[in-house]
Amino acid sequence: MDDNKNIEIRWHGRGGQGAVTSAELLALAAIGEGQYAQAMPSFGPERRGAPVLAFNRFNKTQHIRTRAAITQPDVVVVLDPGLLTIIDVTAGLKAGGVLVINSSKKVEEVEKEFGGPWTLAIINATAIAKEKLGVPIVNTTMIGALVKATGIIKLKSLEGPIKERFGARAQNNIEACGRAYNEVVIIDQKKNAQKRDRDFPEEYLPTWKEILPGAVVVKPGNADEYRTGDWRSQYPEYDYEKCNKCGLCYLYCPDAAIEPKDDGYFQINSYYCKGCGLCAKECPKSAINMVEVS
Repeated sequence: MDDNKNIEIRWHGRGGQGAVTSAELLALAAIGEGQYAQAMPSFGPERRGAPVLAFNRFNKTQHIRTRAAITQPDVVVVLDPGLLTIIDVTAGLKAGGVLVINSSKKVEEVEKEFGGPWTLAIINATAIAKEKLGVPIVNTTMIGALVKATGIIKLKSLEGPIKERFGARAQNNIEACGRAYNEVVIIDQKKNAQKRDRDFPEEYLPTWKEILPGAVVVKPGNADEYRTGDWRSQYPEYDYEKCNKCGLCYLYCPDAAIEPKDDGYFQINSYYCKGCGLCAKECPKSAINMVEVS
């Protein structure tokens, strides 16, 4: 893989399966190796069991500035085989990429259904997780299969982040990860295969009215309705003598809590600012300081 370009990974899972944790552990391991790395979740108020996404970006030489959702990944990882029949997990997957699937089916069956112009990696992660962890939570197991299929990091680099995250349960997770690394079946089809077109039924999710009949919620939740500024423990302060009015803070704010002023500078809307610090991180002039709420 090109050291100068971002390598992008998209994780498909369900709420409670650990897709977000997988992305975080992988990013921490990469950072430990000296790479630039990023992990992001993508979910709303889903219930446990609802489909969720998580994303990773890696770059060996350059700082990663983009934080947009990943629509054309180099790698796709599917934690829950049930998603394969309701979501086109391969949507946007680049030709020559890698598709890592958790499945108990025979390799030939998976290859027939999901082979394409990419490397296919197949592992029965659920069986390994049940044996090593006692529960069918496959996040650390799938990381092992991903590392073997992509070489994005060294397997050993995961031990530190896993130990820090899982404490007394870390060793079993490390062993599950290692087993998947050794047992994953990798099929290189990218030179001669074409993506197979498949139909995906639309998954029905009840509306908020159906979920909460007669409850106190009288309209759909919306960030505009809540004083999210009360969530923060620190807030950004501008040093306008340093500010060059570039607007990067305005562009990168995930909550639209930065507003332009008439004089071309910017200001914080304290009603919505959650104090994430992203504006201060991205300011090229160090014109924003994060101050603790007193």
